[in-house]
Amino acid sequence: MEPFLDMTTTELKNENRTLRNEKEKLEAENRDLQEQLNRMLTIFDSLSEGVVAASIKGEFLLANPTAQGIVGMGPTDDPPDEWSEHYGTFYPDKVTPVPNEQLPLIRAMQGEVTNNIELFIRNEQRPEGVSISVSGRPLHDASGELIGGVILLRNITELKAIQDRFTETMSSFQNQTQVLDAIFNSISDGLIVVNEYGQYVMFNARAEEMGAAKLHRKHIKDAPKLVGLFRPDGESHYPVNELPLTRALLGENADNVEMLLQNETLPHAIHISTSGRPILSNEGHVTGAVAVLRDITRLKRTESRLKESVDQLEHQSQLLETVFNSIGDSVVVVDEDSNYVMFNKRADEIGGLKLRKKKSTDSPWEIGLFLTDGKSRFPEDRLPLILALQGRNSDNVEMVMRNEFLPEDMHVSVTGRPIMDNKGKITGGVAVVRDITRLKLTEERLRKTITQLEHQTQLFESVFNNISDGIVVADELGKLTMFNPTAEQIAGGPQLDVSIPDWTEKYGMYCMDKETEFPTDELPLVRAIRGESTDNVEMFVRNPSIPEGAYISVSGRPLRDENGKHHGGVAVFRDMTERVRAAERLNQAFAEGRLEVVETILHNIGNAINSVAVGVDTVYKQLAEDVLSSRLNALANALKAHQEDLGDYVTNHPQGQKVLPFILALASDLDEADRDLKQTIERVREKTSHIVDIVRTQKSHGSTTDLRKDINLAEALSSAVKVLHESIESRNIRIDIHCDEMMEDIRIQESQFHQMIVNMVKNSIEAIDELERTGEPTEAPFIEIRSVIDEDSLYIDIMDNGIGLGGDQSDAIFSAGYTTKQTGTGLGLHSSANFVIAAGGKISASSDGYGKGTAIHIVFPRSRIATDLQVIEEVDGQS
Repeated sequence: MEPFLDMTTTELKNENRTLRNEKEKLEAENRDLQEQLNRMLTIFDSLSEGVVAASIKGEFLLANPTAQGIVGMGPTDDPPDEWSEHYGTFYPDKVTPVPNEQLPLIRAMQGEVTNNIELFIRNEQRPEGVSISVSGRPLHDASGELIGGVILLRNITELKAIQDRFTETMSSFQNQTQVLDAIFNSISDGLIVVNEYGQYVMFNARAEEMGAAKLHRKHIKDAPKLVGLFRPDGESHYPVNELPLTRALLGENADNVEMLLQNETLPHAIHISTSGRPILSNEGHVTGAVAVLRDITRLKRTESRLKESVDQLEHQSQLLETVFNSIGDSVVVVDEDSNYVMFNKRADEIGGLKLRKKKSTDSPWEIGLFLTDGKSRFPEDRLPLILALQGRNSDNVEMVMRNEFLPEDMHVSVTGRPIMDNKGKITGGVAVVRDITRLKLTEERLRKTITQLEHQTQLFESVFNNISDGIVVADELGKLTMFNPTAEQIAGGPQLDVSIPDWTEKYGMYCMDKETEFPTDELPLVRAIRGESTDNVEMFVRNPSIPEGAYISVSGRPLRDENGKHHGGVAVFRDMTERVRAAERLNQAFAEGRLEVVETILHNIGNAINSVAVGVDTVYKQLAEDVLSSRLNALANALKAHQEDLGDYVTNHPQGQKVLPFILALASDLDEADRDLKQTIERVREKTSHIVDIVRTQKSHGSTTDLRKDINLAEALSSAVKVLHESIESRNIRIDIHCDEMMEDIRIQESQFHQMIVNMVKNSIEAIDELERTGEPTEAPFIEIRSVIDEDSLYIDIMDNGIGLGGDQSDAIFSAGYTTKQTGTGLGLHSSANFVIAAGGKISASSDGYGKGTAIHIVFPRSRIATDLQVIEEVDGQS
């Protein structure tokens, strides 16, 4: 039992220690809570708002000094249903008592939330009364059960007094701004105002119509992209630092700055004229800026609504006056007795100075108002100001003004509006006078331009009907709308009612083989209607109008309106029959000239193939009779038999001692055999590569098309010589190509140029062979190709030291059928000459006589072979 008692005592001690720790912890927490409560009470006592709390039973739990100071008395023992009478609680009308159940504290005690309830308190302690704003919240315990309510009171007596003064001030300023408001309601321009920080703060209705609403509270720098302000060319956004508002904030005046405006509100761009003025304080500091935006595309009436907060009412009056004097139009105001009472700066400039202290009925005579004929006086009873005093609106009444301030006639457009007070009584009238002289001059120029366009249209029709190319126009549905006479001849008449699926058959359109019908969907005009462009599409046309047929080249382009929308297509036909048939004749002669070259090419390929065959046979024999492999196998078998005692065998056995010398000798033999095999394979590879080069080169130049293209001259000469490489090498002919200081590229018919060089080099090879047969050569054979260029021409000379020419052969060698060889056809040099002449060049031959070699001289005009880049470089060099 003793151990058990000892254990129990120990546990009791631990438990007592734990209890003491918890007690100390609770006491510390109690002290913290007490301090926190004291701090909270201190905070409540120091609040500028009153705080009152009550239990759900109506017992006041808390009322800070501010609350007692506002209400004039502290908590009461009266029951809640007597609180309204006890504290003297009224609605804001200061007469109607507030029912107890509507008091914010009682509503909070019932679990209801209230915000900013305005009340009026008047009691013995507050006989003058006090206006208060009350917010209430219910009180809940930790479990969420409702235990009471709390309210927050604010004294708003001074604020209510300010509101009353504000109402009086508003009434005063409404009378002061009434006339100016009427003026701005007559202005059709957009008005925009920014503060001194460059932020947009006010727009009138017209400005909002132009898309300015999205600028509210934005900065000037955002304007060009947000509302779409562009330079007059419509290409780039207007620079922020050049905007009239930006300049106005710097203290500058900006007048009539033209720009384009385009945005979501105005998808079609309009031209606007913008003026900017700084807004100055009494001390002369810039406190903002105002801009006036005038739609000079179409004039519209704009009603301006200017709103300012209480602290901006005085500033608004100054602002309106600044805007009034910034308007580019003349503005005139009369009172109800027809007396002129207000002019803006522009009105004074055009005669307003003479009208001061006079009546509007004098204006036709005083400032020279005439009907649009410029002679008859404008009737007094039709003056917009007179009509405005009668309560009638006038819009855009045109007249002519001429006086001592305006020696030349000014065409003006006048808009008049009555000025009315809040009760609808007419108290005056306003007239806005706009200078439309420029518009009238523009209209006159427009009439002249229309006349010129009509004349130009007639000229275009004449050109259209007389142009040598055929032109056909179709709308987006494929309906043909226009043919010129050339197109009618090619197509067999206009036949405008032919639908797209029938075009190929109706007009007889074929591919260049003259048999296959051209696919209708691929016709250039059909593709143009689809929005595609085509260039130089070749086809053959045969129909009753041209039974023999014609080759044509057709280009198509889609027709688009100013918005880029397709609305049809146009096709241009060019007759190329003569050119195609001439090319066919030339190609035929060219093909005949190529026959002579085929035998040489096949001979060269045959020689190379023989070399390949010999090399392959050599490789085969080396591999079939390979004794080195059998010797290596014998060595391997001997070593395998002694693999268990290989070291002893190699060191001590008589046969094993021969292994190392045998391996060294075998390695030497294998190395020599490997070198022989590689040399043989390398020769085979070279010959095979040569065959591939001949075939590839000839294939790349085998096309018979007559289209010209840009080619590298040096590469073209080298590739032609490569075709005859086997023949040149077998004869040990030295061949040199000189293209130093030459243009790199020329534009020419590549395949025929290639064949011409092949023909010339082949002719030189045969001339060298002919000299060899006579047994008279005195020097090593050579062929030299040299090209030189000057300002006018490209010269290509092909020279050899072959048999040469007699005196009468220089001109005859280019004639069809002329040859000095027993097996020649006489067409090689002839077809080459045809090509040179067709390309605009000249060809000739020269020789010092029999046995002294020959030189072929070819000259191409530089203008016929220059690439576009070379032409540009030449023009730049001249400029």
